[in-house]
Amino acid sequence: MESQGNISEFILLGFSYDSNTQLSFCVLFLFCYISLLVGNLVILLSIRCSTLFQQPMYYFLSHLSSMDICYTSSVTPKLIGDLLVEKKSISYGNCMLQVFTVHFFGGIEVFILTAMAFDRYVAICKPLHYMIIMNRTRCHLLVLAAWAGGAAHAFPQLLMAISLPFCGPNEIDHYFCDVFPLLKVACTDDTYIIGVLVVANSGMVALVTFVVLVGSYVIILFTLRNHSAEGRRKALSTCGSHVTNLLFYTIALFISNLVILLSIRCSTLFQQPMYYFLSHLSSMDICYTSSVTPKLIGDLLVEKKSISRGNCMLQVFTVHFFGSIEVFILTAMAFDRYVAICKPLHYMIIMNRTRCHLLVLAAWAGGAVHSFPQLFMAISLPFCGPNEIDHYFCDVFPLLKVACTDTYIIGVLLVANSGMVALVTFLVLVVSYVIILFTLRNHSAEGRRKALSTCGSHVTVVLLFFAPAIFIYLRPPTTFPEDKIFALFYTIIAPMFNPLIYTLRNTEMKNAMRKVWCQNNFQKKHAINFKKTNS
Repeated sequence: MESQGNISEFILLGFSYDSNTQLSFCVLFLFCYISLLVGNLVILLSIRCSTLFQQPMYYFLSHLSSMDICYTSSVTPKLIGDLLVEKKSISYGNCMLQVFTVHFFGGIEVFILTAMAFDRYVAICKPLHYMIIMNRTRCHLLVLAAWAGGAAHAFPQLLMAISLPFCGPNEIDHYFCDVFPLLKVACTDDTYIIGVLVVANSGMVALVTFVVLVGSYVIILFTLRNHSAEGRRKALSTCGSHVTNLLFYTIALFISNLVILLSIRCSTLFQQPMYYFLSHLSSMDICYTSSVTPKLIGDLLVEKKSISRGNCMLQVFTVHFFGSIEVFILTAMAFDRYVAICKPLHYMIIMNRTRCHLLVLAAWAGGAVHSFPQLFMAISLPFCGPNEIDHYFCDVFPLLKVACTDTYIIGVLLVANSGMVALVTFLVLVVSYVIILFTLRNHSAEGRRKALSTCGSHVTVVLLFFAPAIFIYLRPPTTFPEDKIFALFYTIIAPMFNPLIYTLRNTEMKNAMRKVWCQNNFQKKHAINFKKTNS
């Protein structure tokens, strides 16, 4: 199979040209792919080999796991293989096949998620007729409709890709074949119509299914108003896994951290050191991410992504100021866990409110000590030539590349500043948990389980935040294209997961949130009823 031009294969540029970086990516993606395969196969076999398969919810879940395997397998094996070779080529036929499979299995997965939302709607809003409505025949039809929808979405994508002529450059700036990257290398100027059709196809599928999903859960929440508190809890618990899947794509970081912050401040949890620090961590998450994300989102909507020198310097300062405060608060939280587990009898004496205030004050002071040198070094750089920064926010390393002066000394100072802050705090965190694990040897099995459960969330956040930060800042002063990907982890992804990590597995936090927000709603309703009675 050959293109309408003279191109028989494409070159995928992938993520990086550096062999060491490619090997690191290969190991990371291989681990993720194996984990995905094993996890979904376990779910699939567990459901298919048990009576759960007779229940509609698990019937759809088994099909979702199958699609996860197929969808990821259409891209990941080729990606991993390309990271091990120098020439990342793909034949024209395989490229077209990849365009089809990505959209086919991805479309099926989207429609199965929609079917799962319909299943939860019937289970909660029409419980007496659930097994009649969601009978096995209708379940089969919904899955069949998902496959038909996937085909109806994928075949137009394939036909549009095949219709493109390729006779010139064959380098695709991506790690797999998709229609938009192919439009850039097509040897025709008439790609506007195809681009519009692709948006109408893929964009409308994503938008319509998302609106249907949101609408279904709005109806569910509206229906639950008349249920008892216990009924609401049980009903919503059945939606947990599906809602979590959707929240991964739609969660609002600002709102979630704000909810945690207000829930702690408006409850008795604020008197406990662990939640005192957590409230400050949520505040820093909001400030830290807000120094980067709004600008990033705005830039994605415009063609010219510019920033004034003054705002660039301000961004350098705020990123390092709020980021380093977050690092030091995480260190204070590790100290809190060390005292709670290793010195439980003296915990409230050692972690009194005065010491907690001092630790937070020290975190702010440490943030200032770290960020002001970063700002001064950035301001001292002369810029008189190129002004294009290969990043999505202003940081000193990317600025060094466009400075018209010898930057070796400043680069070393940056590594000594940012790199050592990241490394030293990370080592302090590791040592604290080594001591904790050593102390737990003499505890009972139940005591170890309870103690470690209080540390699990913190360890997860530390790994998400520090691993990419150390990779970027603790190395010779140079930049790689992959820095943007790693920076996403500590600027957006880690702060995004903080609310989920600290709430979904924390019973006290969930109870406090339920009490604060439900009690507020009750008080509002009571006040409204009181006014009506008096009037």
